[in-house]
Parts: sequence; structure tokens; C-alpha cells
Amino acid sequence: MDFEKIVDSYHPNYLINSNKEQLVEKLDEHFQNDVDGIRFVFPTMAFNYAPIREINSGKYCVITFKNSFRIILSNTQAESQVQKDLASYLKIKNYKSVKFESKRNSYFIEENVTWIAVSSAQTNWKWTFIEMNSTFKSLDELLDTSLQKELGL
Repeated sequence: MDFEKIVDSYHPNYLINSNKEQLVEKLDEHFQNDVDGIRFVFPTMAFNYAPIREINSGKYCVITFKNSFRIILSNTQAESQVQKDLASYLKIKNYKSVKFESKRNSYFIEENVTWIAVSSAQTNWKWTFIEMNSTFKSLDELLDTSLQKELGL
């Protein structure tokens, strides 16, 4: 995966208190490490776009879609650990389905994803993206709460 291009599409607020190289490294570690790896399952994704809204001289669009991926484990897990992992994953609010696949030694996860596309002076009028359930920062760190409210988030 080209993590640099992914980071280039992030909203500039992701880079507050970190830099591009750190985010690329975090993505690389998140997707490929000694314990597990994440692989996207490529279903036909249906993106749902809310109308583009102009707020405070910026343009915003809420995008939702369903995503599927596998967390492939490097080592076999004891059944008790699998049950703990399943319980933990099911607490993540955007995860809609989590199954352990013993033959693949992996977790298959289906989630509902929400992105906010932003084009503003801060982004040099280039469309950038904020993930509502970001691994790296909370939504409140990335998008002003008044904008979240206006966008119905």
C-alpha cells in the first residue's frame, strides 16, 4: 500500500503534533507488523454522498460506506484469547460484524465508515478527508464540534 499517498489525502489537522513521516510509519505498523496484518476485502463499495455544504467559507461532504477487512494473525490464538478479542472488537461502535475464521487464523470484520470531505482555505481548496473513527486522532481534534453538529455527526 502506498501509505504516503494516503497521508497526502488526510486533512491537515492530522499533522498537528506529528508529521507526515510519523503518520506513514503508524499506518505501516497498523497494517503490517509482527503480530497481525490487515487486508482489505474488496467488495463492491457503495459510497453514499450527502449534499456538499458550504459552511464558514469551506465546503464539506459527509461520505458513508460499508467496508470489510481481515486481521490476519501471525500466531495461533487460544480460544480464550479469541473470545476476549471478539468481545473487544464488538465494542467498537462502527464494527457491525466480527467473526473469527479459524482456518485462516483471522478476524473478518465488517464496518460502517464515515468520512468527511473538506475543501477550505486550510486545505488550499484541495479536497482532503477526515475519518470519523480515526485510529490516530479523535474527531473533536480533527473537526470543530460546531461543524460536526451542522453536518449532523
